Parts: sequence; structure tokens; C-alpha cells
Amino acid sequence: MQPFDRVVTEHGAVVLRVCRAVLGGHADAEDAWSETFLSALVAYPRLGPRADVRAWLVTIAHRKALDAIRAR
Repeated sequence: MQPFDRVVTEHGAVVLRVCRAVLGGHADAEDAWSETFLSALVAYPRLGPRADVRAWLVTIAHRKALDAIRAR
């Protein structure tokens, strides 16, 4: 399993695109990005070695973006 900071570097742009796609160019997209990686950091040690990290992060990002919409 690669170090988490490398995961953020490799997938950060994709996660931000997902957040912006759901939330628009709104500042909430950056908050959702942060929330995504905070949640991922907590769960990352339990992620299986064969897991599709990108798909996993996209799912988290989508859910965090929807949470932001609900909170508006």
C-alpha cells in the first residue's frame, strides 16, 4: 500500500473534479475535497490491497459533495 500523501497527490485532481461537478465552482467543492481526504485518511489503513483507490475516493467525494448540498 502506498503512503497516503502519494494517494492525495495522484488522485487529488480527480477528487476535486468530482466535487466541482456536483457542487459547481462553489467554494463548497474545496471543502468537500478536504472532507473526502479526511475520511479517506481514517479508513485507508483498512482498505484492502486489491482495492481500486481511485474508485473508492470518487465514491467518497461524491457522497461528501451530496452532504454539502444537503447542508446548504
